[in-house]
Amino acid sequence: MLIQGSHFCNQCRYIKGNSNHWHQNSMVVVTDVEDMNKIKMSLWVTHRMNHQEMEERWARRNLLLGEMIKVFKELDIEYRVLPLDVNIRNMPPLISNRLPSNWTACAN
Repeated sequence: MLIQGSHFCNQCRYIKGNSNHWHQNSMVVVTDVEDMNKIKMSLWVTHRMNHQEMEERWARRNLLLGEMIKVFKELDIEYRVLPLDVNIRNMPPLISNRLPSNWTACAN
C-alpha cells in the first residue's frame, strides 16, 4: 500500500514548511500489517542537499524524526523504532581487580 505525502497531512505540513530542506515528493509506504493492530510504515523523503554534508543531513533527519514522534503523540499512536545490532570488538575482560572510585579497599 502506498500513500502519497499529500495524504499524510501532519507530516506533509512539516515537509512543505521546510521546503529548503526536503523535496515535496515524499511518500509513506505501509510495508506490513500484523495481527490487525500493528502497522509497519516507511517514510520516503528526498533531501535537497548532496551527501557531502553528512552532519547537516543527519541533523535534518533528526528534526524530521522528532516531528514524527510529536505527531504520533498527538494522535495517541504508540511507536517503536527497529532495534539495531551492536557489535563491540574491544571489550575489557569480564573479571577485573579494579574497584569503583567510591569504594575503599582493605589495607591488608
